[in-house]
Amino acid sequence: MESSPANSGDEQSSIMSFDKSSAAVWVAIGLLLVETFSGALRFYFDKAGIGPLLYLPKVGCVLLFVMELRTYKAGRLFWIFMMIWLLSGMLAMLHRASLSNLAFSLFALSPLLFGIVCSQHLLHRKKLLCWGVAFCMAASLVGLALDKFGAVPWKGYSYLVGDTQLSANTAWSADEQDRAAGFARVSNVLSIMLALYTIYLLMFIRSGVARLALSAVAMYAIVLTTSKAPAAAFALTMGLLFIQRMTWTCRILCVVVVAFGLLLPTLGLMHHFDMRTVSEGGSSLASLYDRLNNTWPRLVDFMNLQGWGLTGAGFGMVGSTMAIFPVPGSDILLGADSSAVYLWAMLGVVGVLLYLLQIPMLFKLINDSSRIGRMLLATGFCWCLIGWTTDMFEVAVANLFIGLAAGYVLAAARVEDVPQPRQRELKLNTLSAPY
Repeated sequence: MESSPANSGDEQSSIMSFDKSSAAVWVAIGLLLVETFSGALRFYFDKAGIGPLLYLPKVGCVLLFVMELRTYKAGRLFWIFMMIWLLSGMLAMLHRASLSNLAFSLFALSPLLFGIVCSQHLLHRKKLLCWGVAFCMAASLVGLALDKFGAVPWKGYSYLVGDTQLSANTAWSADEQDRAAGFARVSNVLSIMLALYTIYLLMFIRSGVARLALSAVAMYAIVLTTSKAPAAAFALTMGLLFIQRMTWTCRILCVVVVAFGLLLPTLGLMHHFDMRTVSEGGSSLASLYDRLNNTWPRLVDFMNLQGWGLTGAGFGMVGSTMAIFPVPGSDILLGADSSAVYLWAMLGVVGVLLYLLQIPMLFKLINDSSRIGRMLLATGFCWCLIGWTTDMFEVAVANLFIGLAAGYVLAAARVEDVPQPRQRELKLNTLSAPY
C-alpha cells in the first residue's frame, strides 16, 4: 500500500532531523575528545605531521552553526545580539584588528554558537552524548593520575603557529606542587572539564549513593589539579542541587553569584591590597590579589585611555586571538581573568548587559523541574562561579555547555511565545418552547 504524500513528507523530515542530530552530537563528541586529549594529541599529531586535524571539530561547529542558522527560529533578542556582534567586528577593524583576528575569534567561540543553535539536536541524542562525556570523564581521571603520579612525554610540550609559540601542555607548579593537566593542555582547563562532565553525568544517575560517589571522585580530582576556583565552584554547585526545590532561595543565590562576578573586578579599583595582605593571606589568595591589584585595574585603565569603555574594543580584539594575530599596543587584551571583564572589554556596555542575562537564564532553569533543566541549571551556576576569575570563553568545553544551556532556554521561550489556538465558542441556540 502506498503511503500518502503527507506521511512520506513526515518520514523524510524525521530522517533529515535524525541525521542532523547525529551529525551535531558526533561533532560535539569530537570536540570533547580533542579538548580532553588536547595536550597528548598535539604532541603525537605533530610528530606524525597531522596537527591540523585537531581543528576539525571546531570546523564542524562553524559549519553546523551556519547551516542551522538559516532555519533557526529565535526571538528578537538573539537577532539583536547577532547584529551587535557584526557591528562589534567592524568596530574592532577600526581599532586596527584584521580579518584574521575576527576569523580566529569566531573559530574559538564556535562551540558556544554551535551549542546555542544545535541545543535541541544535542539533547535529542543526549544518551549518545552521555557515552562520549563518560569516556572523556574516565580518560581525564586516568590522565590526571598518570601526570600526577608518573611522567608523561607531552609534559611542557609547545608548538609554533606562524611565528607564535603556543603551549600544548603547560608545566608549572604552585606551592611546590605540580599542577597536573593530565591529557589536557593546562590544569585549570582539566578541572573545568571534570566539573562540567560530572554535572552532565549526574543527570543520568538515579542512585543517590552513586551520585555522591561520582561527586566525591570528581571533587578529589579537581583538588589534585590545585585549581581553586573550579574546586570551590563545584562544591557550591553540589550544594545548589540540594536546595533546588527552594525556588526563591535559589533565585536569590543566583542573583548574588552573577552580581558578585560583575562587581568583584571593581574592588581593585576602589581599594589597593598591599603585599603584606598577600603574604598574610597565603599563596592560595596570591593569584586573586594579583588580579585585584594588577590585571583588572590595568585593563580598565587601558580601556579608558583608549576611549573604549562604552563600546568595547570590538569582537576579535580580546582573548587568545591577540596572541596569534597581535594588534600593536593592545597586548593587555590577551587575557582578562574574568568572564565579566572579558565581555566588557569586547562589547562594552552591551557586554555587561549580556553578562547580566545569566540571571533570567538561571531563573528559567530554576522553574524547570526536569532532569535536563536541573543539569543545565547546575552547569550555568558552576560556569558563572568559575568565571569570576577565569576567561571561560577561552575554554571550548565550557563554551559548548553554556551554549547548550542558553539554547535550551531560548527554545523553551520560543515555545511559550507561540500563540495557542483559541477554541471556538459554541453558541447553543435554544428553541422556544411551544405554548
